[in-house]
Amino acid sequence: MERSRAALPDDQYLARVGEVAYSVSYLEWTILGDLPRLADRLPATLALKHLEPKTTSGIASAVKSAASEVEDPQIRNYLVAVYKALFAVAAVRNDVLHARPATHPQQGQRLNRAETKNNTATGKRFWIDDGWFDEAIGTLNENLSAVTRVRPPLPNCR
Repeated sequence: MERSRAALPDDQYLARVGEVAYSVSYLEWTILGDLPRLADRLPATLALKHLEPKTTSGIASAVKSAASEVEDPQIRNYLVAVYKALFAVAAVRNDVLHARPATHPQQGQRLNRAETKNNTATGKRFWIDDGWFDEAIGTLNENLSAVTRVRPPLPNCR
């Protein structure tokens, strides 16, 4: 197995980075994977071919726009939960993927992120450290649970 030449932090830290990235992708696939089975109750703009190339926020924006067109209250509630969750987890994903390697005073190699508001750096920075991961995983779990609670049931399989 080939490994990166970059100076990497410990494997446990890298696993947490991967857990965040994978969890966001998992939540994206929850809606993307549901599209075919819900197609007869969704606007045509919510086809997999339109959404799959988009970023997390792009998927959220498309789902938000389409939700108002959906008459079925169960499906509309699901779409609302999905776009809210995707917007929330997009911020978590962006914090990890737009942070830069640095040496944390107590934890060794870690990611350090410039705080941003409206796509502009505020001049503040924060660490993607153990505390940040605990909070981020909590956010991911809360949003996944919110979507799961209102997710339309799968049709009976025979």
